[in-house]
Amino acid sequence: MYIRCGSPLDLEELYKLEKMIFKNEAWTRKMLKMELLINTNSQTLLIEDKGLILTYLIFRKDLMEYQILNFGVSPSKQNKGLGYRILKNFLENIETNSPVFLEVKKSNFRAINLYEKNGFKVFGERKNYYKDGSSALMMSYYKTT
Repeated sequence: MYIRCGSPLDLEELYKLEKMIFKNEAWTRKMLKMELLINTNSQTLLIEDKGLILTYLIFRKDLMEYQILNFGVSPSKQNKGLGYRILKNFLENIETNSPVFLEVKKSNFRAINLYEKNGFKVFGERKNYYKDGSSALMMSYYKTT
């Protein structure tokens, strides 16, 4: 099991995993392709084992600011520490004095707990953010050391 950067060759497997995890709220193939191919300030981290993508984290960097856009763990691998591992790797490898922002579904308590364990704080809420009408919490992290 290892962490690597995603590439356009991962598009189909990422798309299948995205649909499995997020169902009706999954990103489209085109959205994933944009992040893998077109947006030059975007990067995808993956945890892979024996050729299978188990976890992914998609982020963008603008100057010293980061935004986590999408983050998923294969349903069969949830609660095994993979989400923690990839998030920790991401946070360890960003520059000092960098803020990180994200939105997370208000009802996604496992994800909120993971983010809070890693130093993220809630700073606001976006009402009716998701397709199903649920709200998102806006969270931030600031790397100081």
